[in-house]
Amino acid sequence: MSFTLSYTYKDRRVVTQMAVDDLTPYAAVYYALFQSGASTIEPQQNWPNTYEGILELASKLGLTDIRFNQTDQ
Repeated sequence: MSFTLSYTYKDRRVVTQMAVDDLTPYAAVYYALFQSGASTIEPQQNWPNTYEGILELASKLGLTDIRFNQTDQ
């Protein structure tokens, strides 16, 4: 299975393909934080454990418009 993940970081739109069996909204944001490098701005001792929490952190670090969808089965 494959997913397309897209997000905006530092005024740059990024679109990437991911070959994974499943991708939750939380995992999509988490992956975008690491792939973009935004996670290094403010290293986390404890990551938020909810989707709303990690989405808030991503926004605080400048990561916006995070979207993902399944591209094949």
